[in-house]
Amino acid sequence: MQQFTSRLQLPGWAVVVAAAAVVAPLAAQNPSAGQMAEQYAQNAQANAKLMHQYTWQMRVSLTYKGNAETPELYQMNWAPDGTLQKTLISAPPEEKKERGVRKHVEESDIASLKAYLDSLVDLTKRYATPSPGTMMNFYSAAVTTPAPNGGVAATESGFLQSGDKVTFTLDPSTHQATSFTFSTTLEGDAVSGTVIYGSVPGGPNYASQTSVSVPNKQIALVLENFNFVKQ
Repeated sequence: MQQFTSRLQLPGWAVVVAAAAVVAPLAAQNPSAGQMAEQYAQNAQANAKLMHQYTWQMRVSLTYKGNAETPELYQMNWAPDGTLQKTLISAPPEEKKERGVRKHVEESDIASLKAYLDSLVDLTKRYATPSPGTMMNFYSAAVTTPAPNGGVAATESGFLQSGDKVTFTLDPSTHQATSFTFSTTLEGDAVSGTVIYGSVPGGPNYASQTSVSVPNKQIALVLENFNFVKQ
């Protein structure tokens, strides 16, 4: 029996979140919100080009109602036509053993859970890859405060929807984000997410770990990217 994570085709959406250009907000002393947003867009494009030069691995982990699926590991690379390719490289679970999420979800409930997870991942993608216009509003309204380890936290409410809240934590020496957190809602359920950023020396910035949880639905999703190798 195919693993529940595979049935949901989560990596298909996770790819967009994991491989999207991760570009931090610029320093507060930059001239204007419009100029910072324009620089953000330029940095995103440059970072995307760098990403196309690398292969890497992505691990997808799903926990539902306290039951953890076996994590799935994928090899990721960009094809010559510009499409992102994923190849499952972890061993599939034994088909004769029905365990993990599938054991606790009726077949009739799979479609509704899949639809909810589709919406959840799409929501996460919107927060993890904001548009230049959204970032311009952020630069105009964000409040900065000291963060642990000498960093700076830039926070805004109403980032994408009423009542939400986001925070970028910046390294003051590089003006690059080290993490991004968001709290929002989906169909009335509270959703929280954290993105931990990494970088390849001389290469792109990327989301090394993206964690999303919906306590009311007992859902936790973790996407990890690592082992970047230049092609």
